[in-house]
Amino acid sequence: MGLLASAYEMSHFKDICPPKVIANAKALARALRECGIDVAGDPAIDYTETHQVAVKVGYGLGPEIAGRLEANNIICNYQAIPSEEGFTAAGALRLGVSEMTRFGMEEGDFRELAGLIHDVVKKEINIQTRVKAFRQRFRDLRFCFKRDEFSDLFETLHGLL
Repeated sequence: MGLLASAYEMSHFKDICPPKVIANAKALARALRECGIDVAGDPAIDYTETHQVAVKVGYGLGPEIAGRLEANNIICNYQAIPSEEGFTAAGALRLGVSEMTRFGMEEGDFRELAGLIHDVVKKEINIQTRVKAFRQRFRDLRFCFKRDEFSDLFETLHGLL
């Protein structure tokens, strides 16, 4: 039932959510670059055409910097770039924007997030309290059906099972 409901939501919001996710990823990439972070990708297309942004943080530093960001409530993945021999030498981070877009973050909010990331990555300061306050602004899930919008369909589907 959950998979079916997810499929309905994806179909219903397909013209709204994906373009917003990509616009937000581009905004985050541009803002990170403006903060002096080495963003991977082509600047002519704002570094990405997907839901994620890759940044280079230095050979072998990916796990340590991803850990620092996580300690400050910013979750990302470390990854190797093509010139590195593997994940043990990971010198990049992968930042996805889909979830926070669904929680209502807009391009300007991702620019603000880039500043927070900069403070952890470049200045090595603890910003956990600032990130918690920032995150509190984004509590309502978007691009999904609310219970009252979908309850009749759920009852119909349940009756078919």
